[in-house]
Amino acid sequence: MNAHVPRLSIVIPAYNVAEYIVPAVVSALDQSFSDLEVIVVDDGSTDDTPALLAKLSEERQDERLRIVRQPNGGLSAARNTGIREARGEYIGFLDGDDLWRPDKAERHVAAMDCDPGIGLTYSASEFIEEDGQLTHRILRPDTLNPSLHEMILRNHVGNGSTPVVRRDCFEVAGFFREDLRSCEDYEMWCRILWLTDAVAIGLPLPLTFYRLRKSSLSFDVDRFVAQADLALEIIQSSMREVPRRLIVRARSEHYRIAARKAVIAGKTDKARSLLAHAFRLRPLMFLTDLRAIAAFVSLAVPEAGLRKVENFILFLRARRA
Repeated sequence: MNAHVPRLSIVIPAYNVAEYIVPAVVSALDQSFSDLEVIVVDDGSTDDTPALLAKLSEERQDERLRIVRQPNGGLSAARNTGIREARGEYIGFLDGDDLWRPDKAERHVAAMDCDPGIGLTYSASEFIEEDGQLTHRILRPDTLNPSLHEMILRNHVGNGSTPVVRRDCFEVAGFFREDLRSCEDYEMWCRILWLTDAVAIGLPLPLTFYRLRKSSLSFDVDRFVAQADLALEIIQSSMREVPRRLIVRARSEHYRIAARKAVIAGKTDKARSLLAHAFRLRPLMFLTDLRAIAAFVSLAVPEAGLRKVENFILFLRARRA
């Protein structure tokens, strides 16, 4: 008798996330949609991650949970291993320090079942503090049906714990690039929209809890900028029909995003330098882009003030919509 093939595979890359990995895995196993498997790829962790995973596996005795251990190869390599191990029609991703809301899998699968043309779904996220406390701050997608050009301008998928992808997309577009150590997901989503006929659809509900960690790659501003530039070089060289002006706009947008990260990390001088780069590439963005205006204002206010500025910007955007 053949083993049951699950509809959904949830891939959890994990590297030295002992403090967070058990809640992450439990959030995946305890979904309201149960026809799934959870594949944890331990990417050569040197902390207690392997021991905690082994203990959880023993306690849960859940045949849907599989743990794969490999030498450290980076986030893309861990995700790619998970894709190769996955059996589901759909493949979702959950970083080892984030959480899925209990109904996330159910909502994504229902949306994709309704339309075989949907290859990529993603959702809004709620930020949580490093200790897991709710912040009640929501990261919502700018658009719920981005074109290739809109995805090049900005990674509308948001973070690495929101997407669920149809397996066929990886079979056509390939896997995550392992030479990218950041922005690998951004390049992957652009490549799927470029090489396949699939569309991307966003779900407006915050179905993912994104943990704010000061030690995460997101706060390594220099790495983010270098990898974003490299990802855009890859996109420009492979998608030659994409207008050069779009690449320039995308580069300025990445510098703006990096500037905001620098402000949060307390690197004011770095933020000023990045905003200057963005201005040189696209001067009008500071007159037409509310986020760019917020980034400029943030240099003169502390982080608490920055939150108020951003909330006001979100209010203005909602009124305009």
